[in-house]
Amino acid sequence: MAELKTAGKPVAVRLKLIQGPKGFKADGADLALVEAEVVDAEGNRSPTALNMLNFDLQGAAVWRGGLAQGPDNYILAKSLPVEGGVNRILVRSTTTAGAVVLKVTADGLKSNTLTFASKPVLATNGLSLEMPASGLPSYLKRGPTPNTPSYTVTRHTLKIIDAIAGSNTDKARLSYDDNELSDWFNDGNLATAWINYNLEREALITEVTIKLNNFRSRSYPLRITIDGKEAFNGLTAKTLGYYTIKLNPQRGKNLKIELLDATALEAKDAFGMVEITGKKLDDGVARNDINTKGRLSIVEVEIYEAGNSGGH
Repeated sequence: MAELKTAGKPVAVRLKLIQGPKGFKADGADLALVEAEVVDAEGNRSPTALNMLNFDLQGAAVWRGGLAQGPDNYILAKSLPVEGGVNRILVRSTTTAGAVVLKVTADGLKSNTLTFASKPVLATNGLSLEMPASGLPSYLKRGPTPNTPSYTVTRHTLKIIDAIAGSNTDKARLSYDDNELSDWFNDGNLATAWINYNLEREALITEVTIKLNNFRSRSYPLRITIDGKEAFNGLTAKTLGYYTIKLNPQRGKNLKIELLDATALEAKDAFGMVEITGKKLDDGVARNDINTKGRLSIVEVEIYEAGNSGGH
């Protein structure tokens, strides 16, 4: 069972310590990883957050910092942004065991403090008999093959042999060439806003996964037919890329996708997300006539039948 949950307004920064199974060793070389997340009131990470975080480290550790896109990639910087609501930083132990206190603040968000300690390492004249990897589990054998499958395949891709379209048929293959920098598009008239895919064999078709141009800013009213029988009639959702359409399963060898109502097209970014640099995230293949009402533009499409096979 899968569940989608929309995060609320960012309110705080959460810190999580990630260290080795034997703890944080005071050998002057051990590293601890700290994950910093911007979260809402219920603790859900905010995937659109780009807040700048300010860190303060005190105690028996040395700041090694993190990375982010920006000036000098924020190497060793004690202020750096999150991307997708998260970033991670490293601190290195010293040769003296003791408490480590890491505090994080961000404008408009509740601050947080993480306290942990490094463990002493026995050394004589600067030398230790304890190897850095001591205590870490080792697995030298693959082990027995599980009795049950380790994964289940629920669908199989159907191979597209060729396609014809209302216009620009010579470019139809660009919609299934596995290249997200190219697309098929019609001439901008609603009457030509369709494309028909010829499959390698007849099958019971259950799903179509599609990347439509302007996927972030437009919902498309589409009809999908299989050998002339309607399998879908509805509005696609605005997404961050690919959108899977559950079909009313139909058996056939030809699948047609057509745009129904050009007036329903809406050009408004549903997410408003930008890169850390401030550059707006791409919304598909750029084209000057982006607002042409009768335009159907498909970057990539895949067609599936149901499958119930498993594997190890």
